[in-house]
Amino acid sequence: MIHYHARRYICKHCSKTFFEQNHFTFEGFNNSFAVINRVIRYLADLDLAFKRIAELTEISPTSVQLYLDSYVSILKPTLPKCLGIDELHSKKMSASNSAYLCVLIDNANRYPIDILNSRSKRKLERYFQMYSSKEKSKVKFVTIDMWLAYYDIAKKHFPKAKIAVDPFHVVKGVCDAFSRMRLNIMNQTPYGSDAYYLLKNWHKLLEIKDINLDNEPQHNQHFKRKVNKRQLFNMLLEVSDRLKITYELKSNYQFFNDTATIENCEVWLDHLIKEFQESGISELNECTNTLINWHDQIINSFERPYHNRKQSNALAENINGKIRSYLALIYGAVNFQRLRKRVLLALNKKVFYSISDRLESDKQEGRKRGPYNKK
Repeated sequence: MIHYHARRYICKHCSKTFFEQNHFTFEGFNNSFAVINRVIRYLADLDLAFKRIAELTEISPTSVQLYLDSYVSILKPTLPKCLGIDELHSKKMSASNSAYLCVLIDNANRYPIDILNSRSKRKLERYFQMYSSKEKSKVKFVTIDMWLAYYDIAKKHFPKAKIAVDPFHVVKGVCDAFSRMRLNIMNQTPYGSDAYYLLKNWHKLLEIKDINLDNEPQHNQHFKRKVNKRQLFNMLLEVSDRLKITYELKSNYQFFNDTATIENCEVWLDHLIKEFQESGISELNECTNTLINWHDQIINSFERPYHNRKQSNALAENINGKIRSYLALIYGAVNFQRLRKRVLLALNKKVFYSISDRLESDKQEGRKRGPYNKK
């Protein structure tokens, strides 16, 4: 730590006094370049709140925020070859007409390129209008979830790109349909029966992949004998033919999602859709329509344009998890620009900072207090 006391000089001719030039900071600043640099480096750690950074550097939280506002600038990012679009729920940080933030990802280079305070079609339209047709033509793949606004925007602004739907959301739709089926059957089964007990307490055996079913038998209080998970699994499938068919269709789709390739996925998917349709199970109607309506985008998700990875928003979900943790750390904060700067400074390797003598604040004005009567 540097303890510096500026020397004061007096002019022999006019008797005016002045301080010597301070080489450790700008004129009028109380903190040195080294302290400011430490502050910015701490700001790149999303596990540290403003107050904690202030404690570590022995300055005020307001100064920490001011340095973030002044020295971290987010320039217009270059559109990536593989663009991912995803959202994150945050009522406090999002725009007044939205409950979601929109996160834009460079899937190939593995970092976020920008964060928007709304996922609305109007917001995305304005954002991508900043780019020329030539810039947008460089985007070859766009990965989205099944939010229709994303599809419309991608189709309009990236006509040469292949649009892929995130496989996780498709698989989740199939698994949710199976869960609805299981609950419907359970609710029609007499309370306390073997079928009710199995569907209520052991449904995870039908829902979790790669579970070890061949464990050592253990005493089961309901059946009053020793059983292992394999026996319980088989008893579950015997509860209902509809449950068994739905389970097999769910498992078939999961296997398709894990093992299909771009060469065989279209024929395989068409066969699965036919099986779903021919099952005649009403609980599967919604996910069957999803497979039909998003057919081409599901096929595109099997493309592997970088690092031998399928098209997905897995990276976006990982980044969203880090943002959620940071939002929990700063619970109650509402300043979106500071959130955007901190997240991109921490997670985007192309965002830098520049220290100068110019200070600017991104402080948001709160809502004005309404009239009140003094007692």
